[in-house]
Amino acid sequence: MDSALKYTRIFLWRHPEVQGAKDGRYFGHTDVPLTRRGKQQVVAVLRRMAGEKLNAVYASDLQRARLLAETIARRNSPRRKVEVLEALRELNLGAWEGMSFQEIADKFAHDLAARQDNLASHRIPEGESLDDLAARVVPAFQQMVGDNTGGSICVISHAGVNRVFLAKVLGAPLERIFRIEQEYACLNIIDVYADGVPVVKLMNQPPNLEEE
Repeated sequence: MDSALKYTRIFLWRHPEVQGAKDGRYFGHTDVPLTRRGKQQVVAVLRRMAGEKLNAVYASDLQRARLLAETIARRNSPRRKVEVLEALRELNLGAWEGMSFQEIADKFAHDLAARQDNLASHRIPEGESLDDLAARVVPAFQQMVGDNTGGSICVISHAGVNRVFLAKVLGAPLERIFRIEQEYACLNIIDVYADGVPVVKLMNQPPNLEEE
């Protein structure tokens, strides 16, 4: 992207579909691989990003995000090296890792109820709260934008991370982040203008798997 632009563009993707998703299982820091559909989504994401001139490519260090980012970075002209950030990891689900909602409700009924009553600050057993997530995610995005002013960056991350950042951009409280949908391999575009004002140009656009 032309360095003279008056905004910094963020192509913000959620990672493709992972194994266990169809069973309704939740994964935070667990490093799960992609499904066949997830690999098809990778191809669609690459097709969408073809021709975009990126100043930098960032990703969570978990493979479901990192591997896609590496492929995008290799195909960029000039070729980029992915900047892997642990701060972009999904919410740490602690004792809930890999469970379905029903399993969580059965085994952690008290904690689930407490979280529903205080969504932002309640910490999952052995894991994180949304406040914890925001405390590492928001500064990471601010640093990425500051390091690429007037350019274009691609970020491959997770639903929770994306929701937190989009809520910040929209001025919404963390208690409302689940009103923001983030499908697998969806694209969000945010332009951050020179005065620091961010504008959401696109949200939750799914990849086109049917295009030749």
